[in-house]
Formats: sequence, structure tokens, C-alpha cells
Amino acid sequence: MIRTAATHRGVRRQSGTTSWPTAPGSALGGSGSSYAVPSMPAGPSTTEPLSPGSIFPLRRMVADELFSGAVAVIRRSPRAVLGVPFLAGLLNFGFTLALMVVMPSSSFMRMLTDPAAFEDPDLALGIAADAAFIWLTLASGVLTSLVLATAAAYMVLPTLRAAYGLRTSLAQTMRLRVGRIGPVVVNLIVLGLLLSVFALPVIVVAVLLLVITLFIGAVVVFPALFLALCWVTAAVMYSPAAVIVERLGPLAAIARSWRLNRGRWWRNIGLVALLYVILGIVFTIASAPLMITVAAADVLQGSALPAASGEWAGFLVFALTELYGTVVTTLFIGVVGTVVALMYLNARIRQEALDVTLLAAAETTPSGRERHPEDRLVPGSFEHLHQYFQQPAAQQPAAQQPNTQHSAGQHPQGVDQRAARPR
Repeated sequence: MIRTAATHRGVRRQSGTTSWPTAPGSALGGSGSSYAVPSMPAGPSTTEPLSPGSIFPLRRMVADELFSGAVAVIRRSPRAVLGVPFLAGLLNFGFTLALMVVMPSSSFMRMLTDPAAFEDPDLALGIAADAAFIWLTLASGVLTSLVLATAAAYMVLPTLRAAYGLRTSLAQTMRLRVGRIGPVVVNLIVLGLLLSVFALPVIVVAVLLLVITLFIGAVVVFPALFLALCWVTAAVMYSPAAVIVERLGPLAAIARSWRLNRGRWWRNIGLVALLYVILGIVFTIASAPLMITVAAADVLQGSALPAASGEWAGFLVFALTELYGTVVTTLFIGVVGTVVALMYLNARIRQEALDVTLLAAAETTPSGRERHPEDRLVPGSFEHLHQYFQQPAAQQPAAQQPNTQHSAGQHPQGVDQRAARPR
């Protein structure tokens, strides 16, 4: 009988794992392996001990534990969780400046530096005919979205390392999976295209319903749109993490995200909806200082100040707005990325009994861990699980020898859901 996470609800440091054999030709090795396992650099292991469950419970978690666990991860590795989004915000600011230089647009500059520009009808007409402004806005929006989404995806690394109580630095986060940035960007672009194709007919139908019902149908249309947004978010939110941790391709990661929602669709949709509501409230509160700053700049520009002073006031507003936006974005991306990473770990625990495997892998002998130094360790990753299940039987807990039976549909990065059922 294969033990699953259901038998380890009050899990402790004890021997126990789910069988995950390696079949010839699978992605975990063998003569027919599709690609070689990336070798881990040799070197002495760090003195930081492995302490599973010391930051957040390494078992099935409920909603409040996910949010409290995210706060604990941020406190454990603040440089990684907050540093990566902050660098992403600075990178976006650099992109904006570069685009302004490459494609100069007077309309774009005025929209950035003049708070009263949004109320100018002549400017609105000019923007419609300003091709440079349109391309600049589209390019800036796409690049900003890709950078921020990539930063949020990389929050899975400090989160998974915190499962073993390990700290993660900013440089370490990038060094662990620097080679996966390209596949993550491709995955996000594919997701954007798919969501655009899906969203276009939905928006058209929603607008038609609003027009036909004279906006009375808004009582039904807007909640339905919000529910659809939460459903789509829940369906694909694990795919960037699967690309980074499990080294899947962009399309395979989308299918993997879909499978991880199996049996928990409505719970995950509810968690996503709760996350959207909380973020909306926090964003409204956080925007208050920004609105006060813009209003003060509007008063200064309307006063009897020299023209040069008015221009400097506009640039000062632009600088303060970008700085404040970067700080707020850093907090948002850190919290959201960590919560989604914990949901990803929780989904694998529920479907693959990953908590049992991680607890058993943490009890391997020190000689086994020397080949996988803690500064390169990502618990639950392809390399980590491959190393654990390829160890000699004598180094694994005696009660949990790998099974030799293999299911053809088993996923190479964890225990297949069918294999986790009692036999």
C-alpha cells in the first residue's frame, strides 16, 4: 500500500515517501532519457541545517495558512522575495526611458508629466493620430507585464527553499534558474495570446448584453466576467512555476497547471477571487498618497510660478510616481508570487503526496547531500527528486523503498495522482 499525504495530516519528521520509480526512457534517466539531468556543481555543503516545516507547515494547507505562510516566507528571505520585484520595477522604468528616447512622443511625455493632460480633449484627439504614442504605449505595457509576471514566477524558488527552512538571497534566486528565464517568457507570451483569443469574444458578448439590456444586465454581466477571470487565472497560474521548478516546456506547463487544479477547481477559484478582492482594497488604500501628490502638483502648476518651475514640478511628479509605483509593485508582486507558489506546493502535496517525499528526502545521509549542496537545493524540483530516487536503497529510509511498478501516464516531476492512491 502506498502511503499518501492523507495519512500524514499531522506530519512529523519521520520516514515516509511515495514511490516514484524511474522507467527506462523516462525523463528521469535511463538509456532512452529525453534529456540529461543538469549536473549540480560540486562543492562543500553549507552549514545551514535542513528543517522541514519550520517556516510553514509541510502538509496540506488551508487558506489562512497559505497567507500566513507567505508572510513567513517574506520574513525568511526578504532580499529574494522583495529584491527581485524591486529590480523588475527598476527594469521597467529603464524600459520606459529607453522607449521614450527611441520613439519620442510629445503626447506621451505630457501624459507622464502633466496631471491635467488626462482632461484635455485636444490631447485625446492628438493621441488617436499619434502612431508613436500608440506603439510606445503597447510596447511599454507588454514589456512591463512580462517583466512583472516573470518576477512573480520566480517567487517559487525562495518559497520552495523555505519548505526546508533555507534562506535565499537575491543573487541566489537568479543563479538557481537563470537558464529558465527564456522558457518562462515564452510561456507567458503563449498564455497572453491564448487569453486574448479567449477574452475577445467574451468581451464582445458582454458589451452586447449591456447595450441590449440598457445596462440593467450589468448585475449579471460584471459578476460573470469576474468569475471568468478567476477561473482563467486558476487554470494557468501554476504554469510558470512548472517551467521553473519542473523544467517543463511552455505548452506542457499549461497542461500541468490544468491537471494540478483537478478536484479543487472551486476552492482555487475562491482563493483567487479572495486574492483579487484583497489586492483591490490594498491598492485603493495605497493609491491615496499618489493621488495627493498629483493634486499638489496640479495646484503648483496652476499657481503663479515661472514656466520653468512648472516643468520641474511635472518631472518631480513623474519621478515620485514611478518611485512610489515601484515600491507598491514590489510588495504586490512579492505577496502574490509567494501565495501562488504556496498554492502550487499545496496542489502537489494534495495530488502527489509531495510532503511525504520531501520529509523522507530531508533525512538522507550527509554524503548524499554533498552532491546537492544546500545553496543549490530547490526542494521538489526535478534535480532534487531525481537525486533522491536514484540513491542506493541503503541510503533511503528502510520502510520506503522505491517501487518497481510504473504507470505510463506518470509525470516525471512528481508522483502521479493515480500512483498516489492506495492499492
